[in-house]
Amino acid sequence: MVSKKYYFKILSKTVRKITVIKQLISEITTIFFIFIPDFQYFVMTTETPANPNFLNVFKVISSAKKGFLRKKVNRARRENVARGMAGQLDLSMDSMEETRFKKRNQYLIQRLEKRLHFTYAEIECLLLIYYKLWKEGLVNNPSQEGVTKVQFRDVLHCALDMTDDSLMDRVFLALDKGPSSCISMETWATAFSLFLRGTIEEKIQFCFSIYDIMGDGILARDSIFQLLRTSLVSQSGEEDAEESARDMIEVITKKMDIDRDGKISYADYKQSVLKNPMLLEAFGQCLPSRQATFSYLTTFTSTGSTM
Repeated sequence: MVSKKYYFKILSKTVRKITVIKQLISEITTIFFIFIPDFQYFVMTTETPANPNFLNVFKVISSAKKGFLRKKVNRARRENVARGMAGQLDLSMDSMEETRFKKRNQYLIQRLEKRLHFTYAEIECLLLIYYKLWKEGLVNNPSQEGVTKVQFRDVLHCALDMTDDSLMDRVFLALDKGPSSCISMETWATAFSLFLRGTIEEKIQFCFSIYDIMGDGILARDSIFQLLRTSLVSQSGEEDAEESARDMIEVITKKMDIDRDGKISYADYKQSVLKNPMLLEAFGQCLPSRQATFSYLTTFTSTGSTM
C-alpha cells in the first residue's frame, strides 16, 4: 500500500510543475502583447483580429490574466516612452556623456518619479539642467560638489521670476536645511516639483514654513509686521513701508485670523487660503509667477502643463 507521504511528494511536484507552466504561459502571452500588434489590438478592442490564428491563443487566456497583461503592457509602453527612448534629450551635450549620466542616475530618477509630480523623462531633463550648471561651476571651482545655492538663487531669480530677495534665504532654508553651500540633485528636483506642479496643500505648507519666522507654528503680529515691512521696503522706501505694513496687518489679520485670537495659526492660514487662494503669498513672494512657471515648463516638457 502506498503511503500518504508518497502522495504528498507527488502532489508537491505537480504543484511546482503547474506553477512553472503558469509562469511560462504568462511570459509567452506577454511576448505576444509586446511584439505582435495584431494580438494587442485584438485584446484592447472587441473586433476580430486580421489573423484568425490568434483567436485560439486568445481563448486560453482568462479575463483576469488578460487584465493583468493589459496593465503590464501599458506600463511597459509608458516607461519606454517616458524614459526618453526616442533619442538624445540635450543636443548640446555629447551623446555618450548624456547616456552615462542617465545610466548613473537611473535609480535616483526612479525613486523621485514615485513621489514627485514629473514623469521619468521630465526628471531626466531637470537633472541634466542641474548637471550642466554643476559643470559650469567646476570651471571656476574644481572641488565644487554640486549646484551652489548662489547658482540656484540665480535660476530662481532669472528663470522663475522670484525676485523678493528678502525671503530668498528662508526659501533656501525651507528647501534644504543642510550646512553645505551646494544643493543635491534630489533637493533640486523636489524644489521644481513644488514650484512648477505642487498641489495647493504642498504650497500652503511651504509658504507657511517660510513665514513662520519663530518656528512655533504661529504668525504673531510682530512677525507679520516684519515680513510685510521687509517685503515692502524694496518697493516703496523704508518710511512708506512701515506705514503700509501697519495698515496691511489690520486688513490681513481680519481676513485670516479665523478664531479671532489675535494671531494666525497654520489652521487659520490654510483655511483662509483654501477659501481665497490669492492669500497664499500675502506676506511675500515664495513661489514663481504663473507666467514664469508655464515658460519654464515648456523648456523640458511637451505641453507646459502645470498638472
